[in-house]
Order: sequence, then C-alpha cells, then structure tokens
Amino acid sequence: MPEQRIYGLEYIKIGDPVDGGMATTLAALGVTYENTAELVQDDDEVTDIFSEENVDPEESFVVAGAKRMNWSIMNYDPDEMVKILGGTATGTAPNKTWNSPTSAVNIEKSIEFKTKTGEIVKIARAKISAKLNWQIRKNGVALIDISAKVLVPTDGTTAPIQRTKPAS
Repeated sequence: MPEQRIYGLEYIKIGDPVDGGMATTLAALGVTYENTAELVQDDDEVTDIFSEENVDPEESFVVAGAKRMNWSIMNYDPDEMVKILGGTATGTAPNKTWNSPTSAVNIEKSIEFKTKTGEIVKIARAKISAKLNWQIRKNGVALIDISAKVLVPTDGTTAPIQRTKPAS
C-alpha cells in the first residue's frame, strides 16, 4: 500500500455539539492565520511502580496524552467573537460592538477541518479556550488564538476524533 501524506488546510469549521456528539451544522469563523493550525497530542504520562528488590518496575501505568487543536483567526466580527470568547454582540451591522464576558466562560464546540489532500477530520466535542492576540503595530494583525481540547463525546457512540478520506 502506498504511503499516505497529509498536508495543507482548506477550512476549519465549528458548530454546537448535538446530543453529546458531532454537530450537524458547522461554519467557518474566518480564515486561518498562516502556519497556526495544528492538531497535537501531549506525551503520555507514565507512572512506574518500583520495589526495593528490583531495578525494573513492578508495574507501569500509562495515561494517554491529551489532544488539542490550535489555530488563529483574523476575523474580529463581534458575532464570531461571541462564539469562541463569550460575551455579547450588540448594535446593528456594520457598527456592532463585542462586549467581553465579566467572568470565565465554558464553551464547547464540534470542529471539522479539511486538508488540501482531501482528508476530513471531525472532533465531536472540544473545550474552547480563546484569547485576544492583537498586534498593535503597522506590520501586525489582530488575531484570536484558539485552543480546543478534545473531550470524550457523551453520546456513547461517537469517537473523539474521526479522520476520513472521502472517495474521489
């Protein structure tokens, strides 16, 4: 079987999980800032249990590393900001205002992204942490940095991450 290589990004979309599983309606927040999108996994946490009598461990327990998706967008549209930062959007376009939340927010979303090689990756449930990264200088751009920690779906049937290469 030939090697499979995956690269590039066509889109990232988010939506509200349905019944603890994958969202059925997803939309892009805006374009992704160059070289910021990644799906990464932390190193596993290994706990070895040693005895006085032996050099090698008697037992070894492994907890899989957490998985997360990171990316940055350049869209500061108030309605889109509410989806990932919380708060409210008031007024009417084009003069809408984003009002930041006054306390920490708990935001969960489903995520789907498609690569330039055609793979579609779905994350059914993720905890969103977003922060402002506004480069206030002549060669900077205002970004919103997004980190989405993969969570176990609560519907009992969906995998946390699914990767599919659709038929051509």
